[in-house]
Amino acid sequence: LRIIRAYKSAGSIVAMTGDGVNDAPSLSAADLGVSMGVIGTEVAKEASDIVLLDDNMNSIISAIEEGRSIYKTIKKVILYLFSTSAGEVLTIAGAIMLGYIVPILPAQIIWLNFVTDGFLDTSLAMEPKEKGLLLEPRTKESRRLVDRLMVTRILIMASVMAVGTLYLFGGYASDPNPVKAWTISLTLLAVFQWFNAWNCRSERLAIFQMNPFSNLFLIGATVIVIMLQMGALYTSVGQKLLHTVPLSLTEWGMILAVASSIVVVEEMRKFVFRMRGTSARR
Repeated sequence: LRIIRAYKSAGSIVAMTGDGVNDAPSLSAADLGVSMGVIGTEVAKEASDIVLLDDNMNSIISAIEEGRSIYKTIKKVILYLFSTSAGEVLTIAGAIMLGYIVPILPAQIIWLNFVTDGFLDTSLAMEPKEKGLLLEPRTKESRRLVDRLMVTRILIMASVMAVGTLYLFGGYASDPNPVKAWTISLTLLAVFQWFNAWNCRSERLAIFQMNPFSNLFLIGATVIVIMLQMGALYTSVGQKLLHTVPLSLTEWGMILAVASSIVVVEEMRKFVFRMRGTSARR
């Protein structure tokens, strides 16, 4: 019990295992008390938070690893949703400050948030378990769902999206017929989101260091949103509902070139992050 209190006073998160009546105070004092379900006494079970039904200590290790995996997956989805939404907000705010017309219509925002985001964030939730989860040091900062690293990534991603969209949109904003300008901004934001979903798979590893086929759901979702975006641009129903017009190959080339910048910038950040981590271990 004194050891547990000492660790907790130092800021550590403490788990305690036990089975006897004498273990009850320690099980209760720990952040997480784990009692044995087979040989454990009723007093120990009542004092604990988790009961091991098979008394297998390996179950604790597996549960910690699974919990960290779920936690990281939740953070990936939050990062994706926050960064894309912030990018849309900064784009609209930037257009107002620059004196442009509104760069994206309400129906187009709904399209991005419910259709494009809906498929991609669901597929990110299917990310496989990362390797080395139990080797990562745990700090108070890393236990937050939105930590400083995530805030930094959100600001970087959102800024790239806003600057890139306003750059292309500005070339069409003065046109008397703004439909082409709206189509450009809608499509560019959508493509930014396609790339950004792959950015969010890891905070440390580069896109090319990860097996693209380890998450088939993300591949499928990317294909689906691409097809839906094509339908929004090249079908009469999509053009009517979302106020779009077909884009030429040249315009698609510009959109893909600008949208890929979000990958370049994030890969640079990841490279610096890995170098700092290597230096810290040395």
